[in-house]
Amino acid sequence: MIVCSTCQKEFDGRSNQRFCSPKCKNAFHNLENKTKERHIKAINKILHKNWITLQKLFEIYRSSPISKDIVTAYGFDEKYHTHMYKSPSGETYKMVYDMAFKPYFDEQIQIVKLEE
Repeated sequence: MIVCSTCQKEFDGRSNQRFCSPKCKNAFHNLENKTKERHIKAINKILHKNWITLQKLFEIYRSSPISKDIVTAYGFDEKYHTHMYKSPSGETYKMVYDMAFKPYFDEQIQIVKLEE
């Protein structure tokens, strides 16, 4: 008799079998992946919030400079972005998916939406 790694029930099977059913196998691997990917999900949550914030503020202000205080009040975290983009004019933007932002004068940032 073999003991299931998930539900601890005894069952008959191959000598190297670890689970009594596909349900127990899936439950085991789902739990294992959930703990492994917890930090990735946390970062994705921050990135998504940043993207939503940039979208909302872009609808309101378009490309006008915005105070960092306003952006921070919406919950934006400038440390988290997906990649960098260098425009044809030579300006470097931090990207959150398709939304870009860059520092502007006097503690302000400028938001730009890249069209594909």
